[in-house]
Amino acid sequence: MSFTSCFSRSYKYLLPLGFFVIISIMVFTNFFAITLIGENSKSMVGTIQQNIYSDNLLKKMTQASFDRSLILSEMLQTNDPFKNDELFLELNTLATTYVTSRAKFESQDLDQHMQELLDAEGTMSNNLGALQLRIYELIQLDKKVQAVKIFNDKAISLQRGVHDIIHKMTKHQYASSQISIDKLKENNNSAVSNILILNLISISICIILTFFVINKQRKSDARLAQLANTDVLTNLPNRSSFKAFIDKSIDKSPEDIFSIVFFDIDHFKSINDNYGHEIGDKILRQYAAKIKTKIKEEDILSRFGGDEFVLLLRSINSKQDAIDFISKLSKDLDTSCTIDNKEIFITSSIGASIYSNNGESDGSSAKSLLKNADIAMYSAKESGRNCYQFFSIKTKNIIEKGHAITYALHKILKSKNANNELYMKFQPLLNIADNNIKECEALLRWKTKDGLIVSTAEFIAHAEKSNLIEKINNFVIDESCQQQKHWHELGVFDIKININLSGNKKIFAESLMRLDKKIIELGLSPSQFGIELTERTIMEVSEKTIQKLKKLRNAGMKIAIDDFGTGYSSLSYLKKLPITTIKIDKSFISDLPNDKDDRELVKTIITLGHSLNLDIVAEGVETIEQLDFLRLHNCDIAQGYYFHYPLKQDEMIELKVAA
Repeated sequence: MSFTSCFSRSYKYLLPLGFFVIISIMVFTNFFAITLIGENSKSMVGTIQQNIYSDNLLKKMTQASFDRSLILSEMLQTNDPFKNDELFLELNTLATTYVTSRAKFESQDLDQHMQELLDAEGTMSNNLGALQLRIYELIQLDKKVQAVKIFNDKAISLQRGVHDIIHKMTKHQYASSQISIDKLKENNNSAVSNILILNLISISICIILTFFVINKQRKSDARLAQLANTDVLTNLPNRSSFKAFIDKSIDKSPEDIFSIVFFDIDHFKSINDNYGHEIGDKILRQYAAKIKTKIKEEDILSRFGGDEFVLLLRSINSKQDAIDFISKLSKDLDTSCTIDNKEIFITSSIGASIYSNNGESDGSSAKSLLKNADIAMYSAKESGRNCYQFFSIKTKNIIEKGHAITYALHKILKSKNANNELYMKFQPLLNIADNNIKECEALLRWKTKDGLIVSTAEFIAHAEKSNLIEKINNFVIDESCQQQKHWHELGVFDIKININLSGNKKIFAESLMRLDKKIIELGLSPSQFGIELTERTIMEVSEKTIQKLKKLRNAGMKIAIDDFGTGYSSLSYLKKLPITTIKIDKSFISDLPNDKDDRELVKTIITLGHSLNLDIVAEGVETIEQLDFLRLHNCDIAQGYYFHYPLKQDEMIELKVAA
């Protein structure tokens, strides 16, 4: 991860961290500067004190030297020997004071110039001291004239020289002290200036950091707002923001007419499964881009999620305008996308609802208009896909009924059929040659708690769509196996129960395994059962399942293709799968023997089946004429209301015993 990326991700922590670092630096530097100023101040005080001390020593030296000259002058003027002795003692005391002060001054840390002045002063003071001692000796010898001459001619000039040097030393001492003090002052001023500059820089950095974080937060808030209202993949408005657009259109222009158009890419899951989600995403972007090229500026396209897109079509003046536009767009979307050199064909199922103030509106809110457009789109899928439908109350009722059936089935199966709403009936199959009944078809029935009968074809169709079919298969398997076990306990062993199994290849394979397991669990035999498969189911069976079917067929189980001729019939299935029986759909039987096409089709199926050593069962036999035709053309087995309606389990036993 790059520094920029890390910096961008951690900007929320940058401001408090920056403030902490900057304040720490400011505190440290201010503390350092205050300490430095304090040290400088101490140095200045020390320098001043040292200057005063040195100045005092120089003054003492000057005074002592001057006083010695005065005492000598006084000694030259007095004739009192006792007075001279007193003056001589003072002279010695002053000499001691001078020497002591000079020694103290010399012990200090002196620069070169001061040392040179001190050395010159020392030489001159030694000479002056020698002259003063000579003058004193001449006074003692009473040679005052000679002593006065030496005093006037030499001592006074030497005295002035000593004083001049000491004066120079005083000036140099002051100048040196002043330079040190000025330097310390300059250091203090520099420290204060640096602190001010650093504080200004710190404040500037704080301001910049604050501006950066505020700007970054503003951009982040804007980005979050965009993410909250925009689909990331297509950059289109998402579900929540699109609903707001609809409500705004209703509130702002209640007199206008507009349409809500739902788009769903047909079989998009298969595209993802076959080509991968990355290509699927590219198709979604191309799909959205294509729709956008077909709409006007005032229209709004949204992605609701997955492969669902919704259009707010505002550029219309009537429902007919919407029909014309959607009809053309439906054809335009029947197209192909080229992704990574792969051409992928796509179609769309489209549903639409209309908002209008003329009493023909399909809803008065975003929620109702979207729901009804979705219902229309679902209707388009039910109509075979690659088409469009407009919302209608009839369609809504059909779909709501389907949802109610699915919901009720969920509850029944979840409760394990606690109220016995689901139950089994058995329809006998008649052997046409000898009129014997050796098998029956297990049929599932549903009677609600209110006593209403729900069509089997209807609820099985909804079960297949909602993947409840696996639980339905399991229920029928368990009930049929238990029924066979019960008949065995009653001494009836020669009724084969044929079970309908449906679902995709995974569901069918698992249902087949459950049937095999249940047969073994109850101590039954595969030869006491048959399974009936729709042509849709046999299209999806895997090689592993085919081998399982062969094993069951070899163990005596009957395996039939149900409703033969109505689905995706292919002779290859008869060769590929271990089929024992073909059941001719009742739609080919109902018009026998009058319909010529049906006669030829039935005869062809019987001939084909027999040539492959397959049994032929005719479904839906309801008249003697149909039975006679089937007998004439050697159909093996008949099933229908002409013989028996589906029977309860005890009625089935009575029929078998009576036979």
